[in-house]
Amino acid sequence: MLQSITNFLTPEHTRTTLAVFSAMFCIAAITFTAMLMLRSPMLPRTRYRILFLFPVLFLAAIGTIQLYQATWQLAGFRSREFVRSMERHNPRSDNAAGKLVRGAILDRNGKILAETDSTAKGLRDYPYGATSAHVVGFRHPDEGLTGLENAADFLLSGYMPEGESALKKIGSSELHSTRDVRHVGTNLVLTLDADLQSYAHTLMEGRKGAVVAIDPRDGAIRVLLSSPSFDPNNYDRALNIDPDSPLLNRALHGRYPPGSTFKIAIAGLAVECGIPLNIHCPAGGYYPPGARRPIRDHEYYAYERRGLNWPGFGTLDLDTAFAKSSNSYFANAGVQCGIVAFNNMAERLRFNSRVPIFTGTNGVVSSQVGNIPKLGSGERRELSQLSIGQGRLTTTPLHMAMMVAAIANDGQMIKPRIAESDPVEDYGMLFSRATARRVQQAMRAAITTGTGRKADIPGLDVCGKTGTAQNPGGEDHAWFVCFAPRENPTIAIVVIVENAGFGSAAALPVAAALLEENAANEAVRATQVGTR
Repeated sequence: MLQSITNFLTPEHTRTTLAVFSAMFCIAAITFTAMLMLRSPMLPRTRYRILFLFPVLFLAAIGTIQLYQATWQLAGFRSREFVRSMERHNPRSDNAAGKLVRGAILDRNGKILAETDSTAKGLRDYPYGATSAHVVGFRHPDEGLTGLENAADFLLSGYMPEGESALKKIGSSELHSTRDVRHVGTNLVLTLDADLQSYAHTLMEGRKGAVVAIDPRDGAIRVLLSSPSFDPNNYDRALNIDPDSPLLNRALHGRYPPGSTFKIAIAGLAVECGIPLNIHCPAGGYYPPGARRPIRDHEYYAYERRGLNWPGFGTLDLDTAFAKSSNSYFANAGVQCGIVAFNNMAERLRFNSRVPIFTGTNGVVSSQVGNIPKLGSGERRELSQLSIGQGRLTTTPLHMAMMVAAIANDGQMIKPRIAESDPVEDYGMLFSRATARRVQQAMRAAITTGTGRKADIPGLDVCGKTGTAQNPGGEDHAWFVCFAPRENPTIAIVVIVENAGFGSAAALPVAAALLEENAANEAVRATQVGTR
């Protein structure tokens, strides 16, 4: 019965019904008023005034209903909560939610990442599916909104500021032709490169981890990928209990020990502090102050497994230590720099802060907080562990991308951003220009003579660092971070593959493939610009 009434009360039927009832009661009111004025014997005098109130109140009620009907039909789509209610509880195809044509989300080249499907009663369509699900998010009448669909909801839907009258925004012509009223939101253009994002998704298929790529010159995010992912076009609540956690945005919210990739920061700190960059690395390793066990190089354990004695590196310079990823070198260097200098650098890295990549009226898309513990004056043993990316140190892939991009940008850190319209924001100097250039040299050595040789792509002059991070819960995580080209870099890339062992074996090939793809894409863009 209720469903039949709901289906009958379309806007056209409701207007007709209200018009008939209004006419009937207007006639009744006029007749009754005339009877009062003529003092009809049919009406007892003592009840004249009381009875007179009934038609007046009824007409007021009819007017209120008409106004509500007009607001619902003409401007209901401008009320965010009203549209949410209509989506969930109103089965008619012509409800206010159907009047909303939500703005699209586009990549930097105009490719559609999200749009309103006109054939599916206003539902959203995501052409790239799982490729961009974590950053774009989804909009579902039952499950709500996530990602940029949530943070940019007011922009995409064109909702009015709270408290502003909806009817003031409706033109007079629309008042007489409500069937044609539509409300179109604003498009959101991202810095994301959909092709590069799709390629990263393909490269990470079947793996857990994340990829972040940033243009170091202006903080524009080109890739923000979390793997495994999910298809926002076919959301299933079972994803919430999936042991692989496909709903977790690992690029922003995954927290990992950075392992040897953090030696980039310690290299910069050593140069900045002016400590001697030639450090002796004996076979027995480096004993931090107060430590009972030494910090040893990987080679020590490799020799031990073969029943051999590790002779040690001897004295290493910065480039060689970086290329060989010597733990004893960087643990020693970090302690020499001191706790005060380390704590100051930690603040500049912003690992302990949430980093927003998009701020909208309805929410913020930001990273999780990492952790660089603030050390006390006597915690030099802890400092030695942090200096090789272990201990209590954790970070997100986005934070690591910020650090690498700052080195690529001659020490200047730029806030990451995902919307093309957002201004470029300076986060200050991580290191001086001279220090950053010196670290770039060490990172280049890691590619030409060290653990990152497989990323030495001809013509790109890649600078990078591998990392293998110890994982208390299982197999080690694999990192590779890089930027290219060394002079005037256009991209900084961070790849982490969970439980994959050595960074050079698992994460490096993904980054190398993306570097080549990006170089090819940039060449095409340059050609297109040149022919305009």
